[in-house]
Amino acid sequence: MRYLLFIPTLNEAGTIEKILMSVFIHSKDVDILIIDDNSSDGTLDIIRHLQTKYKNIELMVRSQRLGIGSAHVAAIKFAVKNKYDYLITMDGDGAHDPSYLPFFLAESIKHDLVVGNRYLQKNSLAEWNYFRKTLTKIVHLATIIFLGMKYDCSSGFRCYTVRSLPRDFVVQIKSGGYDFFFESILILHRQRKDIFEIPIHLPARTYGNSKLTIKLALKALFRLIYLSLIRGSSVAK
Repeated sequence: MRYLLFIPTLNEAGTIEKILMSVFIHSKDVDILIIDDNSSDGTLDIIRHLQTKYKNIELMVRSQRLGIGSAHVAAIKFAVKNKYDYLITMDGDGAHDPSYLPFFLAESIKHDLVVGNRYLQKNSLAEWNYFRKTLTKIVHLATIIFLGMKYDCSSGFRCYTVRSLPRDFVVQIKSGGYDFFFESILILHRQRKDIFEIPIHLPARTYGNSKLTIKLALKALFRLIYLSLIRGSSVAK
């Protein structure tokens, strides 16, 4: 089996090396793909230095901030093109603990998509600030109300079984930002893919600032409502 771990980065110099070292401890058989939106804080220097030590790190640098959703789409295309069996995705800010990776990989054998759910465990977001916690919970509530899905749809900690993805999966995805997360899971849900969730705990961010702003959250919410209105379209089938 071939495993690809994807991490999107934008100014993650304070976390990226720690994450990768932890990945190597908990999952030695994965290749790593990092897609960076032109970081300016030294993130790229750290990754390039690690590439001299570890040959399984692939780095793609984009010229500007193109959106986290578009980075995930690029990673899915990369996984399909290079014939990986499984694609794991996780954030580069340290919120996703690599110690969960063995659990994701174990469950991925039995399911089409494994998602890390922040709401299955009591107080899993206790360390988050009020603003970030509120935005996340609003989006989660909206996916339940408008899309009829109780998954943690905005979670970026996932493992896709690549062969189970629809052939036109990335073509159906029209979202380039945070709305990618619930649009992608909606497509798989509508195609009756087997989606399984693992309870995860997310610590507070220890470096830099969250990329999720009110503007981005509102854009994602509008996209979510739009998707709820076109359930009968090709996007939702």
